[in-house]
Amino acid sequence: MAEESKSDGANTARNTAGLRPPWQPGQSGNPSGRPKSKPITDAYLRILGEPIPGDKEGRTFADALAQKMIKEALNGKVQAASEITDRVEGKITQSVSGPDGGPIPIATLTAADLTDDQLSALITGAKE
Repeated sequence: MAEESKSDGANTARNTAGLRPPWQPGQSGNPSGRPKSKPITDAYLRILGEPIPGDKEGRTFADALAQKMIKEALNGKVQAASEITDRVEGKITQSVSGPDGGPIPIATLTAADLTDDQLSALITGAKE
């Protein structure tokens, strides 16, 4: 039979030493936060501001995209119209209230406490 090993805790300390973070409790492991650079976004912004080569009207790429979206909206594309209004006016917020018109107490909230319209509003809001 194999001999049982006795554990005095030395193995545990050795095995978990590399798992401890190198910072002290209460000290942030990421003091600078998320990096500020967004290289793809920066490239888009730079290119969108440039004039389109050979464009008779001297439009920028951003101007051309905006005009295209407006034409799509005028041709009945609801998604284009929605995109334009969201950009210009901001997304529409929909408040959900309890049966008495007041706030919904989240701690006691169950699906059975909500109307179909309230459930639908919550589900739709979660997808945005």
